[in-house]
Amino acid sequence: MKNFPLIFSIVFAISGCAEKERTVYVTPVVPESLRQTVHVPKREARTLADVGILLTDHVEALATANGRIESIDCILDAAEARAEPTC
Repeated sequence: MKNFPLIFSIVFAISGCAEKERTVYVTPVVPESLRQTVHVPKREARTLADVGILLTDHVEALATANGRIESIDCILDAAEARAEPTC
């Protein structure tokens, strides 16, 4: 029992020196251009050619939106891995 205060102080001194884990929340930077909606121009479809143009507008808008989603996904993956985005 005589050594109890010595052992007690050594144990607490060692446990106090240990590095403790901390949670640090980092918000990834997503450019404003990737956060904008993709607009499809409004057109009247009177002929079959108009329908083709309308369809082309929608396909291009979908490709743009999917490209933005892929870019945001790349930025978030890099943030989770704590690395720089490579895309």
